Formats: sequence, C-alpha cells, structure tokens
Amino acid sequence: MPAVKTRTPQEALPERLQALLESLTDRHLAERLERVYRAAAVAIDQLSHLNIVKYEPTTAEQADGADLSLWETMAPALRDTLVDVNHLIAVIREQFPVPERSAGADSGWRPPPASADERLSQEVEIVFQKSAEQLARRVAELGERVRRPEVVTDRWELMTELQSSRLDFRSRIGDLVYLTAAAFEDVSREAVVPGYGLQTAAAAALRGALVDLRRSLQGKLERVARTPPEGLPALARQVAESLGSFVTMPASLTLRTRDKRQLLELREQLQQVSGSARLEPEELPRRVQPFLSELERITEELTTQVLTAHDRAVWGSCGAQLEQISMHLQLGSTGAERVLQEALERAGALYGRSATFDAFVRKSRRASSEGLEEKALRETVDQFREQLAALPFH
Repeated sequence: MPAVKTRTPQEALPERLQALLESLTDRHLAERLERVYRAAAVAIDQLSHLNIVKYEPTTAEQADGADLSLWETMAPALRDTLVDVNHLIAVIREQFPVPERSAGADSGWRPPPASADERLSQEVEIVFQKSAEQLARRVAELGERVRRPEVVTDRWELMTELQSSRLDFRSRIGDLVYLTAAAFEDVSREAVVPGYGLQTAAAAALRGALVDLRRSLQGKLERVARTPPEGLPALARQVAESLGSFVTMPASLTLRTRDKRQLLELREQLQQVSGSARLEPEELPRRVQPFLSELERITEELTTQVLTAHDRAVWGSCGAQLEQISMHLQLGSTGAERVLQEALERAGALYGRSATFDAFVRKSRRASSEGLEEKALRETVDQFREQLAALPFH
C-alpha cells in the first residue's frame, strides 16, 4: 500500500479559507486562488518563524570599523526573507497575469462585468496584481537599503531593517489574503489569514510581559526613597537583572529590535553604576523613568495597532459567557461557577489593556479558584460586567 503523502505544514490553509474555496462555483478561479493562498501561507510561515534572534547583538555597543563579515553573516537571513516573497509574487503573476496591451491601447479600460461572479473575479485579479507590484517594489527597496554603508556596517541597523521588512511583508501578504477572501464571504482576518491567530497571541503575550516588566520596575523605583545611598547600587543591580530576565522570556522574541536595543543600553548602564559604592537618590529614576515611558508607548502601540480586533473578540466572548452565567444562576445550575472561571481565564488575553481590569481579573481568579458562594459569585459577575463595559476601546 503506497504511503499517504501528507500536506506540508507551511502550505496548510485555515479551515474557514479552505471551506470558502470549496464553496466557489467557479472551480477554475478556486484553483487559482488556492495556489496563491498556499504560496502566501508558506511566505507568512517563513516570515514568522525565521530565527533572526541569533543574529542580534548581545550588547548595545557596536564594534569599531566596517566589517563585511557582518553582511556575510546576515546574508542567509536576508535571502530566506526574500525567497518565499519572490515565489509568491511569481505565483500571483502566473495565476493572475496583467493583461497585455497593444501599442495603441488606452489606459486599460475593460468592458463592465456581465455578472456578479465576473465582477468579483475582476476585483480579486486587480487586488492580486496591485499587491504583487507593491511586494516587488518593497523587495527592491529592501535590497537597496541594506546595502547602504550606514546599515551594512551596523548590526543593529541591519537587524532593524530586516525585522521591519519581515513584519511589513507579512502584513501585506495577510492583507491580500483577507481582502480577496472577504470579496466572496463575510469573514474575519483570524479565520482566513494563515498564522494570524498565532501572531496575535504572540502580541498579546508580549503586551502582558511588558506590563509585568513595567510594574516590576516601578515597584523597584518606589523603593528608592526608602533605600540609603549605599544600598542603591544593589537596587540598580536588581533592575538590571529584571531587564536581563525579560530578554530570556519567549515573549520578548517579538519585541522590535530598536526597542530591544534600548533595553540593553539601560541594562549596561545599570550594570556599570551598580559597581559604585553609593548612588545619589535621583540616579536610578533619571535612567529608568524614560524607559518606563517607552514601555508604555510600546504597549499602547500593540493595543491600538495590532490587538484591537483581538481584544474586541475577547471582549465579546467574555460578554457571551457572562450571559451564560446569568442563565445558569436563574436555573440554579452548578455550571455558573465553571463558566465564570472560563470567562476569567479568557479575560487574561486582555491583560495589559487596563490596569484596573488586570487587578480585577487577578483578584477574581484567586477567589474563584477557592470557591464562591452564590452571593459572592453574583457580585463577581456584576463587577465583571462593569469592568468589561469600562474598558477603553479606540
């Protein structure tokens, strides 16, 4: 019996996207779409999992002088970044080629579509063609930028260019999948864009880790006023250790290179001053407060630019679970406490959006795990509903 050939994981499409393709009556269009979507899935997977962390500097300082060995070291990462993007461009141009124009042709006018299906087909063709043009232009721009002297001799600059380009490619590819799929059915990004759920989960984990780091650093700064000058070097060392611990966390892998450089710079400064016999009380706040502001900025960017749809979906899910709890309570069912625990666990995905909400979830989780009487359960549900309603959505 011949071995069954399994699908390459990188080519796998989300179930919702696969179902959409299978529902299309124009099977030729569906086949062309599937080829593009599979190439897009491979590109997104590669751009998401290409390990560039091993190329990152371990210190904020740069080695003196230009060294082409840096370019040689980074070349494989750059090559791997571009290979699947170029492959996707080639697949799009093969499946949805731009119509050739004759010498006397006008600016590309075509007769209006004869049916709704033909209109949608023309729409996705244009989206794919324009997307391929933009991706190709972005590839060329990246090639030019990474050859600039100020970039090729600076590992941090080269890392920043590589990471920002990977994020941009991934975003553009996700857009073309979502936009073309949404032409046929009302779908969400998470349901049809390959890897989107994993990306948003990683962003939510990073937001939570950044909030924990900020709270930890703030707590240490609050101890400055109670610590004598000779004890402040030890406190500076503790702050440096907290920064070092954060860098080793899986969540930090998605932190932007420029932000990681700031973190390393601060850690090195603190390691240096921690060797002193004593520090002035204003020394630690002067160095750490600007970084706390940066952490707040990064968290805000994640919330407003990456996680808005994710947070709204979690918010809606929690609201639906609160409705279930009310129904269980009306029936006297024991399911109310179970659903509350599930809702509080689900609400953890909103960690970092609101300090007040975070505190409520932490407190309620502890109380729920120990068991709640009906009165306390009802009060917790009412507070939960109020906290959800008060969450700031942009």
